[in-house]
Amino acid sequence: MSIFGFYTEVNFGCVSVLMLLFYSIKKLPTPLLKYPLFQKLILWHIIYFISDSMWAFVNDGVLPKNTFSVLLVNYSNVVILPVVAYSCFLFAEISTRPDMTRKQIEHLQVKLLIPIIAQALILLVSFIVAPDFWLNDKLEPCDLYYMLLAIMPMLYWITATIRGVIRAREVQNQPNFRTYLIVASYTPGVLIAGGAQVFFALTTPLFCFWCTFIILFVYLHLQNQLISTDSLTMLNNRNRLHDFLLQQREEKDSFVIMVDVDHFKQINDTYGHAEGDRALVLVSQALKKACEQLSYSMFLCRYGGDEFLMIAQTDVPDEVVKKIKDCLQEEVEKENGSRSYTIEASMGFARWDGRPDSFKESMVNADKKMYEDKRLA
Repeated sequence: MSIFGFYTEVNFGCVSVLMLLFYSIKKLPTPLLKYPLFQKLILWHIIYFISDSMWAFVNDGVLPKNTFSVLLVNYSNVVILPVVAYSCFLFAEISTRPDMTRKQIEHLQVKLLIPIIAQALILLVSFIVAPDFWLNDKLEPCDLYYMLLAIMPMLYWITATIRGVIRAREVQNQPNFRTYLIVASYTPGVLIAGGAQVFFALTTPLFCFWCTFIILFVYLHLQNQLISTDSLTMLNNRNRLHDFLLQQREEKDSFVIMVDVDHFKQINDTYGHAEGDRALVLVSQALKKACEQLSYSMFLCRYGGDEFLMIAQTDVPDEVVKKIKDCLQEEVEKENGSRSYTIEASMGFARWDGRPDSFKESMVNADKKMYEDKRLA
């Protein structure tokens, strides 16, 4: 076998795996923007692995090795790798900041692409004008090339890791800690695998191995999120509630809070189910905002129909209820004039001692108080 034979075989094996993932993600039934972004992330990894294989073919003599071919494959790598890192950063940012609007995402994309485009244009001109500057007598790239190959991708990857670690430490993000941990784990693996490949095993695609492994891990995590996520509101569902109750935790007093949308059946019957869905999404956005603004540990899910459930580790549940009402009012005022009906919610709460076997009783008590609140409304 040739020197780079194993290298290209592994690369194309990883490409095959990633192509299967790329196709399967396209079939996922979810409106979340991070899924098409993850699909693009996979696509850019596929493109880079193919480009890297072309580099191996040229170095191995399978393809003609001359100044033009060496410059072409190395230029391809130095342009595509920053785009791979850019797609990773963007996916990490959306995954750890679900509150971002589409306009904010588009603005972020433009800002992130500017240095990549600038570097690509400068290198293209310099490769054409001064090819001898970049290659030695053996047609091998100079040290500056390898610095440029690594610097910009590292900036994106390291920044994404730091931001993920910082957000994981915030109280309101504890329920999604695993997502932040996965985002933060990409860069250390890239540094170790990429560094080991460059300095110790240039003919072994360690970088390809690691990237494919972490992408598979993220894919499985996203699949698990879909199983545990309500497809309309993108909140946790009852499956996730069940898992949450089974998790080992310190038995600490909390409050179960039940939230029910008032006159929801009337909204559905009068304005249609699409409008009813819109009302549920608005309420879910208000609940998420309330959780983000409160400083203690919260769990939030759509329990079923027009009912939502919250678990708050606090001694002042009235503060949570007030915050929910304030956030709901803010969300309603944002859409003032676009609806011909009122969106309000009834709430009830009951103390829970943190033991799974006593949760149902607490939920029933909270449900009773919620219906009392509904009758008084």
